[in-house]
Amino acid sequence: MSERTCIATGKTLPRHNLLRFVAGPDGAAILDLAEKLPGRGAWIAADKAALQKAVKKGHFTRTIGAGFGEIDAEIDRIKHLMRDRVIACASMARRAGLLIGGAGKLLAGGQCAGLLISPDASEREARRLQSRLGTSWVTNCLSASEIGQICGRESLAFAGLLRPEHKAQENLCRNLHLEIARMEGFYASAGCNQQPDGCIT
Repeated sequence: MSERTCIATGKTLPRHNLLRFVAGPDGAAILDLAEKLPGRGAWIAADKAALQKAVKKGHFTRTIGAGFGEIDAEIDRIKHLMRDRVIACASMARRAGLLIGGAGKLLAGGQCAGLLISPDASEREARRLQSRLGTSWVTNCLSASEIGQICGRESLAFAGLLRPEHKAQENLCRNLHLEIARMEGFYASAGCNQQPDGCIT
């Protein structure tokens, strides 16, 4: 997996641990989570402290010739964008038949690679699912309403990512897992403790 150097810390990190920014038409730095926008990119660790350092030291101006907005407002905006991307990736996995919602369907479906559990879900049921499904990873980063949104329901406490059977499915599963890990890391660095309702305003 390719790596890039953080403009704030000088550390070389995997791209999924970094955020890419490019200069927008108005001269402000724009977050490029999909890493597809044209122009030279500034890579920075997906971490609040690294972002604050880059802004304070003028690294964005030197690297891509772009300014940066008010830091707290931009951090809130980044959190929203990262959250939207996780939901979009999960929705894509559902359309591909890889993500299913609801404890009953999960138990009937067999093994899962990952498990999405809302923060207010039953702890007993969560433990039962983790034990029965043999999941490689678990996240509590999405609310019940967000999991429901992904699955076309009003609210769901659980959704699972099935184990992939071919390369395209492997890519979808890996991308979702990496986006979740990146968002959780950024939220933790911003003092959110990975809890959705306490972080989004």
